[in-house]
Amino acid sequence: VFLGLGWILGALILVNGVETIIRAFSGKKDIWQCIFGIIVVIGGGTILFNTASRLMSDAVLAYLAGFVIIAYGINAIVSGCRDMKKSTGMGILAIICGVLSILAGIFSVMHPVMTMIALGYIIALNVMMQGINMIIMAIFVGKAAETVEE
Repeated sequence: VFLGLGWILGALILVNGVETIIRAFSGKKDIWQCIFGIIVVIGGGTILFNTASRLMSDAVLAYLAGFVIIAYGINAIVSGCRDMKKSTGMGILAIICGVLSILAGIFSVMHPVMTMIALGYIIALNVMMQGINMIIMAIFVGKAAETVEE
């Protein structure tokens, strides 16, 4: 899963560079935008066709994945604290999921090679936690709707 991300990133950057060059020549001619587009195309091509560049971008993505997971965990904890007023169970579950996400994110940042190997499992666990959270929220919303009808 993880090694494919470098290819995707390189392709996205390359396409963005081509799009920038096309925009530079459509309408008002902008030489600086064209030069920037050429630099972006070179960067995307380097990632796509140079193994060392692709591996470096994969390493950066490993760290980025860890920081994103930490940010998700912080968000889940804040949401859990806010939801404690509505439902203690839902709030506690969100806080637990948030703490687990922060721990997983810290591990990802500290061990990027393990992150590259285990990214599929990390994504699966995160999706499972999200699913559990959504089930709890759906149950809560159903109970809230019943209370409003009464």
